[in-house]
Amino acid sequence: MPSPATLKAVEFFTIQLAQLSDGMIAISLTATTVDDEEPQLLNQEIISDRVASIEDALTLIKTSIAG
Repeated sequence: MPSPATLKAVEFFTIQLAQLSDGMIAISLTATTVDDEEPQLLNQEIISDRVASIEDALTLIKTSIAG
């Protein structure tokens, strides 16, 4: 997982949560930035994991984007 310091000028984050059949929650977090060299958006995966609860998901998100 990239550290918050390696994220440059994030335009927005995308968070995806899904309840899995085993009761776990799948979480995906991406950061979208603007490419400095070309007029395009770049997506960087920050998290792709499974957690036991929504509270665990929120904690993981908070620690991943806190800077």
